[in-house]
Amino acid sequence: MICTSCGPLTPTRRRSPPAPGGRPPPGSARPRAGPGRSSGRPTDTALVHAEAVYGRALRAAAEYAVAHDAAELMGAEVVSTRHRVRALRRHWIPRLREALDRAELALEQAEHEDGVRRRWAARTSER
Repeated sequence: MICTSCGPLTPTRRRSPPAPGGRPPPGSARPRAGPGRSSGRPTDTALVHAEAVYGRALRAAAEYAVAHDAAELMGAEVVSTRHRVRALRRHWIPRLREALDRAELALEQAEHEDGVRRRWAARTSER
């Protein structure tokens, strides 16, 4: 059987369902602990190598999962930031510019009126 998520070159094994009563299916060669056998780490070279490869693959998968989640979070932040920038460009900045223009116009008007009053006051005090 070929694994669809890993690619076409990664064969996978199907596990047979457990036999009734919780016993392993007949013909399964699973070593059991007993006299002269260790129940800890495997002693066969191929099993030791497979265990090491499995450990590296597991660590690589965990690192990939962390990196993938971080990339998804960053992508979500980028989208959120784009929305905020769009709102600033379309709504807030034009409104603030209009308010600034109104404030500058009012200031110019006040300065002009103040100048007119000063000139008028200067003319009336000279007379």
